[in-house]
Amino acid sequence: MSVSPGLAVRCLALDALAAATSDVLRRHGVDSMLLKGAGLARRLGVDRLYADVDLLVAPDTVIAAQDALHAAGYRPKFPRDLHVVAATWHEQPWHAPGPLPLTMELHRGFAGVGDYDELWRSLRVGADHLDLAGGWVLVPDEAATALIAALHAASPAGFGKPARDLAHALAVLSPGTWEAAGQLAERCDAVPAFTVGLGLLPAGAAVATRLGLSFTRGPSSAWLAARQATPAAVSLAHLAEVSGPGHRLRELSRLMLPLPVHLRQFDPRARRGRRGLLWAYVRRIGRHVRLLPRVLRELRTARRRYG
Repeated sequence: MSVSPGLAVRCLALDALAAATSDVLRRHGVDSMLLKGAGLARRLGVDRLYADVDLLVAPDTVIAAQDALHAAGYRPKFPRDLHVVAATWHEQPWHAPGPLPLTMELHRGFAGVGDYDELWRSLRVGADHLDLAGGWVLVPDEAATALIAALHAASPAGFGKPARDLAHALAVLSPGTWEAAGQLAERCDAVPAFTVGLGLLPAGAAVATRLGLSFTRGPSSAWLAARQATPAAVSLAHLAEVSGPGHRLRELSRLMLPLPVHLRQFDPRARRGRRGLLWAYVRRIGRHVRLLPRVLRELRTARRRYG
């Protein structure tokens, strides 16, 4: 793959950012792990371009990590109450200090994972030390790399670079590694997304079949997300998967009337005082109404797939 000098320099800058941010967090007592980037590229033996830095921390250290980043001059990409968001989101983008426009994603979990605490525990036990840009970072072992590759492919952006990463992972990682990845997925409640990600590629589908994972039964929300369905369709499918009327009511309220801090993240008008926030809610409801025919089509397709 031919890489332009500009992109190569940017990746070197991101490597330096990963090492520096990991060091910042470590000096504040926060352990972190580089999920993708240089660690994934070296694990798969490929030249891989990346756009940001993804660092995973233990869920119970997110607030300390945020405080450490603030103190070091990092700034959250979206104005919001970080302590509130820490309890509900699996990643938060931060602008890094310095002249280059670099982004660091602070993770407390990963898309498709139900148990963030177990994800951290499982990945941390097998983490490897990687020297990087004059510093060092922790990176996932081979089994965790396989898990992350499949989960990333199952994300809404999975048809691009994540699918290519998964193809490389399927080519270079051993059957025993994929078996261990399946065990990791089971421990951290990520089997549906793990299965969906593998199913995007013939080689992955063969691995899933060998592991005894079923493509005919399971939550449709992960399948919809991997195929870039509307967020409303994904949310409604997830609503049907959760148990108990109380949980479903909370999920429905988050879909229709999310917290203001969440709405401000995605709609700039919501940041313009109370009137702007009210107008953002009106726009959101109107958008759901306009998309309703498409949402229903997507749900019917998913129901046929997982019926």
